Amino acid sequence: MANLHYFTGKFSESELENHFGSLDENKLKYELENFCNQYLKLSEEKQLKYAGIVLYVCMNLIEKIGKTTAKNILVALNKILLNNVQLFDWFENFEYFIVLYRYLFFTKEYEEYSILFEDGSYFLRILELVLDDGFEEAKLLAPSILTVFYQLFNQNSLPEDRRIYFKRKYESLIRFIFENNGFEDAIYAYFRLDEVVSLFQFEHLKIINNYYINNPQSDYVGKYLDFVSRHFNVVIKDSIDVVRKIAEENDSDIICNQAIKLIEKYDNDYLNEQSDSEFIQSSEANQLLKQADKIIYYIRSKLTVDANELKEIGSFGHYTKIDTLTNFLIKADWKNENNSETQPPFLRLTNLKQLNDPMEGRVIYDYLGIDNTFFQQYQTSNVFISSLTIVSDSLPMWKEYADSSQGAFLEYDMSYLEHIVAHKSIEFVKVHYLDLMSENKDETDVGKSLDNLKQIFEKLKELEAEKELKSFAEKLKKISYLFKVKDYEYEMEYRILINLDDTAIQNIINRDTNSHEKYLKKEEIGLEVFDKVNYNDFSLKKEEIGLEIFDKVNYNDFRKYIVLSPKDNGRYDLFVYINLLPLKYSKVILGPKITDADYIAPYLKLANPDIEIESSKIPYR
Repeated sequence: MANLHYFTGKFSESELENHFGSLDENKLKYELENFCNQYLKLSEEKQLKYAGIVLYVCMNLIEKIGKTTAKNILVALNKILLNNVQLFDWFENFEYFIVLYRYLFFTKEYEEYSILFEDGSYFLRILELVLDDGFEEAKLLAPSILTVFYQLFNQNSLPEDRRIYFKRKYESLIRFIFENNGFEDAIYAYFRLDEVVSLFQFEHLKIINNYYINNPQSDYVGKYLDFVSRHFNVVIKDSIDVVRKIAEENDSDIICNQAIKLIEKYDNDYLNEQSDSEFIQSSEANQLLKQADKIIYYIRSKLTVDANELKEIGSFGHYTKIDTLTNFLIKADWKNENNSETQPPFLRLTNLKQLNDPMEGRVIYDYLGIDNTFFQQYQTSNVFISSLTIVSDSLPMWKEYADSSQGAFLEYDMSYLEHIVAHKSIEFVKVHYLDLMSENKDETDVGKSLDNLKQIFEKLKELEAEKELKSFAEKLKKISYLFKVKDYEYEMEYRILINLDDTAIQNIINRDTNSHEKYLKKEEIGLEVFDKVNYNDFSLKKEEIGLEIFDKVNYNDFRKYIVLSPKDNGRYDLFVYINLLPLKYSKVILGPKITDADYIAPYLKLANPDIEIESSKIPYR
């Protein structure tokens, strides 16, 4: 295969895809270089003939092809396609724009790629044809062109004259999209570009809101809510009904929480307090259940913290053992014979069912008076969490969580934490502590909402609504991990969490692999994929390892994000790893019983020269 000739007419796109997909990393790099060099040496006539195949390969493998070769391919294509515009259908032009878009991720300065955007370039020629409606299916090309504009402006390296020039161009394209009912196809690209250049005009709002009032479950509803938040003062009055409908009808906890926060910001009346008592007095079980659902979402929103709120709360960290710290969390980046490239550690989240507290997830049920009779089967969970605290030097916590005070407290780097929490698939929540013994009322907003839930539960029992009671208990799973008994209030716990069953996350995981969107979005779920594990070995044990399976979910799609760590006697630990950024801490406090700090601190400084190292200020006998 070393001397394979690719441009003889023998290979189809699918055959080339299978061929390149069968190669290991080194062989793939070699063969792609061979493929591209062969193409660049062809005559212009043959380059035109094979342009479609080259575009297809580049669209799928441009990251492997590399910056220099990708530019050479694009320059060659720019020349030959410009002279043969009408020979290419909309999909081949779409492929060109996607290759161009993804190439821009490699570049930093406009001068590196300006030849591809000069007056008379293929990009501007196709844009001109689209705006003149000189292309069949021009509306289908508009979103991919808009996506290229997003990357151009996102790099922030355009000379001022080109910035002004391209601004006029994308404004014309936006007008074309809205005048030709093309918004639905351009949703994602429109919202992305609006993030960097604020292209929104008020006359767009009616079309945007009409789309989302009719599509509250849209894949891009989160982007719409971001858009409303970004232009809050201008659009909220005309958009509030749409936001309310999303809060009521969207299946995703993440999306509903986002919508509720906007409603609360607008009028602080998501629950509509006046109607609460009417529902609680209702004799309609389904109405009671509907109100319970609304209260549950309200509680989630009250206990969810946004990334931009973290600094207002303080610093966050966790306690651990010294061997965990030095072996897994802060590692010196040296090479050894068994590992040629040391992998950085990533944040690990543990399955909710495998935490140390035996009361985990049970507290709210006990508080409301719900016993185990409502659960006929073992309650599994696809929620994964990591616990944090704002209490950095606490003797009870040293004893409980840091090897009897011989461990360490690690404070997260704030910029790292903000970046992680800002990801749409990840939530940051505050634990609320419940007093199961006292008769004193919890006067917080969360406490009052729990009282309403308790009244609804009692009313459902009065009505002997067995089906609704079981559904009520099931719905509480959405917030069960937000509560602990008051005995642990001194811990002041927060949690980073991801729920793999959330609809918004499932939409990403189960994204159609044949969809054009995968080339445009460059959006990762933010989880490590454990493709080195043979998960088929566990396919017959899915009930045993505690994963909840829904018929509409492809088990093979989401389990690839879950790493199984075998224990004794056929047991497994379940984890997920957040791979958005390597784990980063800003400070380490050594426990009060550590007597050999000189054998720990130098290693930590070697691994991270910027880290602060302190000793506990608690005297310990």
